[in-house]
Amino acid sequence: MKKSITFVLTLAAAASLLAGCGAKKGTEEATQNITGQKEETAQDQTETQEAANYSVALMIPGNLGDKSFFDAAYNSIDLLKKELGVSVDYVEAGTDSSKYYATYVDLCEQSYDLILTVSGEGNDALVEAAEEFPEQKFINLDDTMDDLPENIYVMAPRNNEMSFLAGTVAALKAEELGESVIGFIGGMDIPGINEFLVGYIEGAQYITPEIKVSSSYVGSFTDTAKGKENAILMYNSGVSVIFTAAGQSGLGVIDAAKEKGKLVIGVDSDQAEALKDSQPELAETIITSAIKNIDADALYIVDKAMKGEVTYGVRELYGIDKGAVGIAQNEYYEKLMTKENRDKVDEIIEKVKKGEVEMSDTSGMTTEELEKIRDTVRP
Repeated sequence: MKKSITFVLTLAAAASLLAGCGAKKGTEEATQNITGQKEETAQDQTETQEAANYSVALMIPGNLGDKSFFDAAYNSIDLLKKELGVSVDYVEAGTDSSKYYATYVDLCEQSYDLILTVSGEGNDALVEAAEEFPEQKFINLDDTMDDLPENIYVMAPRNNEMSFLAGTVAALKAEELGESVIGFIGGMDIPGINEFLVGYIEGAQYITPEIKVSSSYVGSFTDTAKGKENAILMYNSGVSVIFTAAGQSGLGVIDAAKEKGKLVIGVDSDQAEALKDSQPELAETIITSAIKNIDADALYIVDKAMKGEVTYGVRELYGIDKGAVGIAQNEYYEKLMTKENRDKVDEIIEKVKKGEVEMSDTSGMTTEELEKIRDTVRP
């Protein structure tokens, strides 16, 4: 089994991403730092030519249009082309996991220098393809998979950190509203999603030790109708703030918040920013979002891969101190959170960055341990 290690970003680009800012701002800062010298040298010209010959494929194991995780991954394409000059193709593989292996094989046979993917969907297919094509390099931008083949590298965002911050926001808002129960809706009852739940619970308890957390699961990452149904039931029970970690199903939760006049916390990307132009009435219900800066992460790691500086066969952890995760602090956040509460969140962010806040590591957590945590806070 390959060992998980915490990775210290060396590029000023990634280090300068401000956790707690929207993905757009974080990406802009990374871009400004990664561009390097203003005057082109002979070495720059050589590197530009090498970049033009470097090919990347992005395999999306799901559907675009979620205004969340997969859309955030897709947004990395233009950034990679613009900042690194590489060619990038992508495949939207849909939700039928039985087709993922064939998709990976097809990409491998096209001899891309690097194949990117995101999430744990289709990991068996990824590993099978990696073992069949040992010379092909793969990078998963967001997963917890371990025991890796020697040609797969995994970036593992510290989901518990951004979820912890989401929990502090939810608890502070509930306190402001005079309530003692907050909600969580996950896509599926699986370890990757329960990492969000545990972080959320611990963040809420950091503010209000006796707080209760109502939780449910959609059973799918693409069922917006079921997501809305679960959310309406939870809002009707008296909950005013729900954190959704459910992919496209989470759009149903946001729609329920609008319909019931309640509030929601988004996930993976700044969902208020993503919705404000097309559906501003939905954006207005989103207090904040727990963010993964996937596009900036992709820019960072592809640059490293081009330089031969990626150690394959390991999973490395990226947290808020490296700018890999955070929360959105946009115009809606400023409107929906009091100045006093925003200041409290800022103080907690700094403590998390410095490692001064203890959080549970869910990677080795048993089902019984998880059930105990859920049951302890159940209303």
